[in-house]
Amino acid sequence: MSRAARVIVATYNQLALFRKALRGYLRQTTTDFALTIADDGSSDGTKAYIEEIRPAFEAKGIPFAYVWQRDDGFRKTRILNEAVREAEDEPLLVFSDGDCVPPASFVAKHIDVHEPWSFHVGGCYRLSREDSEALTEADIDAGRHETLGTAEHEKDLRKRRRKSHWGVRFRRKNRPKILGLNFAADRQLFDSLNGFDERFTSWGIGEDSDLRDRAMRHRPRARVKNLYLENDVYHLWHPVGEGGGRKKQWDYYKSPRPVRCERGLVDESQ
Repeated sequence: MSRAARVIVATYNQLALFRKALRGYLRQTTTDFALTIADDGSSDGTKAYIEEIRPAFEAKGIPFAYVWQRDDGFRKTRILNEAVREAEDEPLLVFSDGDCVPPASFVAKHIDVHEPWSFHVGGCYRLSREDSEALTEADIDAGRHETLGTAEHEKDLRKRRRKSHWGVRFRRKNRPKILGLNFAADRQLFDSLNGFDERFTSWGIGEDSDLRDRAMRHRPRARVKNLYLENDVYHLWHPVGEGGGRKKQWDYYKSPRPVRCERGLVDESQ
């Protein structure tokens, strides 16, 4: 039976954080969703943990899937597209990362605002190293992570919400603000864009900004749902990895990319 949404959580060799993130999906206020883990080649025990926690989701009636690919550098776009290809026909796709713990109402709020051709953007509370390391799985089960937002976090989210609102209204470039760790897209819109552009092969600027740009250039234009301050995840602290940044992708990102990417859900580059 198809659900209202498919939640896709991307991960790569962050098992300690990933364990905490998944606990958040076990306490959602709705079970009208399916969950797919999109693994870009983890070799840290993530596969074994998937089998350990799968029964907990099945007991709640939440369909649970796992897609993995060989580690060959940053290929997040490819594994996310594969997760969508292997999904059922859920009308809404919700994307997050394996270092982010959702609030209990996270999936329900994305479902509530969904409509045809909608594109949802939300934010995150960037937790400190101290708070992240002190947070246990039991804390998450009890919802204690939802008390860790600060006034500074809210100030940042308010700024992103304002920029997204006015930027969309006046059709400015690079708006709405988007974070790849919390956004959603109507399934038909995502298919029309041909999914993520697999030419993006590093983090820093890439797959999320590109998808946003193409959604806003699409005709009909995407209907933006601005969820900053309303539906934000809790991002766990971790050291910043190597191999990303703007420079590696900047030339391609600034090029005249087509609305429907050539190398996406379907490879149309030949």
